[in-house]
Amino acid sequence: MLPAADDPAVGIFMREIDAHTIAVLEFPKVRVIIAGQTLSPYGRRLVDDLRPLFDRSFIELSLRRSAQMRDIIRFDEAIPLNRVDDITELVDKSRLEGFHLEPKELLKVTNFLDTVIDLAAYGKNDERREKSPDITDITARLHPKREISRAVQKAIDPAGEILSSASATLSRIRRELADAEIKLKQHLEKLLSSRHKHTGWQDDIITIRDGRFVIPVLSGEFRPDGGIIHDKSHSGATLYVEPNSAIPLNNRLRQLQQDERLEIDRILRELTAMIGEAADDVKTDLDTFGLLDCIHASASFALKIDAASPAISDTGELHLIDARHPLLIYAIGSGKSVVPLSLSLDRSTQAILVTGPNTGGKTVAIKTIGLLTVMAMSGLEIPADRKSRIGIYNKIYADIGDEQSLELSLSTFSSHIRNIIAALNDADENSLVLFDEIGAGTDPKEGAALAEIIILSLLERGCNLIATTHYSQLKTLPLEQPGLVNASLEFDRENLQPTFRIKIGHPGSSYAIEIARRLGLPQEMADRAAALLGTDERSLDKLIERLDADLDSLQQRKKELDHRLDQTQALEDLYLTRQADLDKKEKELSRKFVEELESQLQEGKQEINLLVKELRESHAAKEKIKDSRRALEQQTEKVEQLRKALSPREVPDYRVLKKGDVVWIEKFGAEAEVVEMIGKKKVKVAIGSAFMTVDTIDLMRKEAASGGKPARKLRQNTIRASAAQGEFNPEISLRGMTVEEATETIDKFLDDAVLAGVGQVYIIHGKGTGVLRRHLSAYLKAHPTVESIRIGDWDEGGHGVTIARLKT
Repeated sequence: MLPAADDPAVGIFMREIDAHTIAVLEFPKVRVIIAGQTLSPYGRRLVDDLRPLFDRSFIELSLRRSAQMRDIIRFDEAIPLNRVDDITELVDKSRLEGFHLEPKELLKVTNFLDTVIDLAAYGKNDERREKSPDITDITARLHPKREISRAVQKAIDPAGEILSSASATLSRIRRELADAEIKLKQHLEKLLSSRHKHTGWQDDIITIRDGRFVIPVLSGEFRPDGGIIHDKSHSGATLYVEPNSAIPLNNRLRQLQQDERLEIDRILRELTAMIGEAADDVKTDLDTFGLLDCIHASASFALKIDAASPAISDTGELHLIDARHPLLIYAIGSGKSVVPLSLSLDRSTQAILVTGPNTGGKTVAIKTIGLLTVMAMSGLEIPADRKSRIGIYNKIYADIGDEQSLELSLSTFSSHIRNIIAALNDADENSLVLFDEIGAGTDPKEGAALAEIIILSLLERGCNLIATTHYSQLKTLPLEQPGLVNASLEFDRENLQPTFRIKIGHPGSSYAIEIARRLGLPQEMADRAAALLGTDERSLDKLIERLDADLDSLQQRKKELDHRLDQTQALEDLYLTRQADLDKKEKELSRKFVEELESQLQEGKQEINLLVKELRESHAAKEKIKDSRRALEQQTEKVEQLRKALSPREVPDYRVLKKGDVVWIEKFGAEAEVVEMIGKKKVKVAIGSAFMTVDTIDLMRKEAASGGKPARKLRQNTIRASAAQGEFNPEISLRGMTVEEATETIDKFLDDAVLAGVGQVYIIHGKGTGVLRRHLSAYLKAHPTVESIRIGDWDEGGHGVTIARLKT
């Protein structure tokens, strides 16, 4: 994401990714969608300028800004970004001596100034500065001009009319103007009422002609010395005359109107001059607003495609986990139906050769990889797991799809070769090359030979390469080249349909004859076509089919083993939980015993002291007194040893956390993963797909919480419950239910929660009219298993969620 004019990263745009690559990867479409989310021309211009960058620190800054804005949109009070017109020209004009902006133009400028005031105040919130430091750093650059805003609001109403409150002089002039107009109208009405009325005459109305008040006079009754004619009716029968006696009054009225115009001009020049004096700050604020607008639009897009910030590395590498094509997600409206892909490219896995049937998803896969790389390098979040990592490539080359050019008289093959040659000329160890159907468009044998030599040449250069192909000859190439790995798009052999899942490690078959047979090709023709295949091709296809079958079998066995491992882990958790409960109960009983024993000893000590006193007074033997004291000290020492054994051991401070640590949140009874530290006392964590900020004092690193045992990550959105009951989800949604349905559902849910040993549950009822929430609150307060209830905090769902703490 491009910086503002005063951003320290301004000078990092010396390099450019090939424009052809940007186009074929469809990055311009992403920019168009994001631009549609902006609220100003300044934000749109920054979005239009989005392009891959090569400075890691600035890319990471852009990703942090987007992530923080995304959290603001989801959880915080809406940032006050309003629609803003392009006022650059108006601000420039305000600098001109003696010039003034029109009232509605001044209102446009003031609308922006008011937005700046709101944004500056928004960023001064202490909690917000802690949670979104990079966003509030931007708002801190703004220059609120409250005095200009107040002056314009005092002078101009929302419709663009000048208010009398604009100045004392204007207020006085308008009072005099109103008085003069009343006097003039009264004088004219008196003249009209005093003259003779003709039968049928109904035109005794005071009107305005040439800016002066006049009365109607029949043309036959007008005398030349009676006044000035300003107009006449279409028939000529009526003249509109300014009587001689009204001329001084009209003159006075016109003079006051002129005074009003002059005062208004003075006021507008004064307001315009105020803007002109602040023009430099205003233009800087326009750039800052554009940056916030661009970040907000990018974060809004990230929310729509369920994006996250990947890690960025300085060297060229790719580690994509559950990556999806952003344009597919945006078009469908959900990422659930888009099949994810996961793969890695680094120094050990330098290149991947992808094979598989047509329509199997090879082109979509290669476009996804390229587009997500370009997006991440442009500072945009991507629809992939946040553990994904993308390196900074100095050069990216892509040759994808049918690029036949009629204008340049180039065939598809010629266009591909031109793009390939460009990559061969410039690619190096810090380049990413993406070739779709490498060597296609010509004789298969020659095309395969060309493809092989191109792949080997690029491997020698050390660049990362992903290429798709149908050529069987290339499928054995990874066996000879240690940096080259086979991959395939999974194919359902039973239904002869692609699953769009990528499999790393072995090649795929094209299944062309089988697909043709399923689509209606006669069996005889299909058999003849299969017979025409060379022995090597048939053997390779059969080998691939056996590998697919073996892999399916292994994956099924792996699922079964994973299930058994989960069951074993659940039993281990149950044992550890019960062991911990027993240890706790044992310590509690021991503590009570020690307290009781200590109390008894204290009473005994007092009795012995009294006895000693009596013995001394009665001159008893010293040895007997010593024996009594020695017995008391021995008992006291035993109590002290028991107390020490029961005292909690000193443990190291586990609040020093780092990204990726698995922690235990005691008050939620949940495992979470550290996303980032916020200052020294707060940390942002992920519980499944939800994020929240908590105090470090409430956390324990998972190794500490589990007594040093390795942490095992829970499934997403699952909070640990009693293992005896299996996994219990302490969250329930009642949205859309009637009060009766909700009551019946929540009653069973609370019973299950008590059996599972959960201390706190989350009841999602939505905001709506509030009827369901009020009923549930009354019901929960009276329920025998509920200790207390509260409304969720902003990061827990707000008024749409009720949190109930259960009695234990």
